[in-house]
Amino acid sequence: CSTRDPSESDIYIVEGDSAGGCWHGDTLVALADGRNISFKDIVAEQAQGIEHFCYTKYADGTTGEEQIKNPRITKTNAEVGRLILNTDEILVCTPDHRFMLDDGSYKEARLLEPFDALMPLAKPVASLFGSSGDMPLIPLSRLSPCVYEKFKRLEERIDVYDIEVPNTHNFALECGIFVHNSAKQGRDRRFQAILPLRGKILNIEKTDDAKIYKNTEIQALITALGLGVKGEEFDPSKLRYHRIVIMTDADVDGAHIRTLILTFFYRYQRSLVEQGYIYIACPPLYKVERGRNHYYCYSERELTNLTRNEFPANANYTIQRFKGLGEMMPTQLWDTTMNPESRTLKRIEIEDAAEADRIFTVLMGDRVAPRREFIETYGPRLNFAELDI
Repeated sequence: CSTRDPSESDIYIVEGDSAGGCWHGDTLVALADGRNISFKDIVAEQAQGIEHFCYTKYADGTTGEEQIKNPRITKTNAEVGRLILNTDEILVCTPDHRFMLDDGSYKEARLLEPFDALMPLAKPVASLFGSSGDMPLIPLSRLSPCVYEKFKRLEERIDVYDIEVPNTHNFALECGIFVHNSAKQGRDRRFQAILPLRGKILNIEKTDDAKIYKNTEIQALITALGLGVKGEEFDPSKLRYHRIVIMTDADVDGAHIRTLILTFFYRYQRSLVEQGYIYIACPPLYKVERGRNHYYCYSERELTNLTRNEFPANANYTIQRFKGLGEMMPTQLWDTTMNPESRTLKRIEIEDAAEADRIFTVLMGDRVAPRREFIETYGPRLNFAELDI
């Protein structure tokens, strides 16, 4: 962020710099000028000053055109897999890349099943480059694209590419489907910084000091925040941000990453927790649309109260479950999660240090028996219908 005053600065620790994964460099993108060219070629042409526009699907369901920004290699030596469509196209991408389904929801590549229907680029839109006669046409056979063969991980590891498409989280591939793009977080650059973690950090509870000091993600945390590695080295005057916000997806993986980060702070930077610098962001879990109005719900209780008590009995509405931050437009993320005037942050406090110490040891430590005993003791109390897995 541009400000250098720590007291007014936020840093958001987020999952990855490319929400939704990345693509094999030879994957073709459908451009609004009628061409279908690869990520590699887009990178090369933009280096020569050529601009590119692609098709996109907006949050309201309309199709439009947006300029492609910052095409680049986002991960090197990445794990990838193959997905086959009913149109005979073969797509190679990272397991976590999100595809847009025909109902507007998102699903990671690794979770797609045969017959999952994908969002089609069903018809061309008004072109930036000429009359309708110049617009690319999508073959009729591609109006109902779906998955033919589920995701299969490949032994080969490759460099993968992605692009940014402002004002949207989707763009169309040559095969006629919409996929997720890596739009940046909707922050206020004056006082909000973003620290992307490009993988799950080490479980501090199971790792010796030598590995901790060498870990790339932990080094990034220490450097970005202005910390020493050990808690006794903590100097508040060197802390670059006074609100350190953990902002992960509202799914199982996001909860795991949040726990790993909290374990690091609790074990190696406990002063940060004790002095109230650590926060958890609270993005909405649901978006409810009724007519032209929409509502955000941050818990099951809010959703139930809205739909049962505030809507008429015969009301028609749709519910979208946000599994990941990348499913929100940047403006939505700002309005619901990052705007100081409307956001909710939970400050992490240690009410019972001894019990916190015990729980971290049991749940995150290298001894299996205590963890198994904990699960066997408390597992029967769970309401499995409420588990979001």
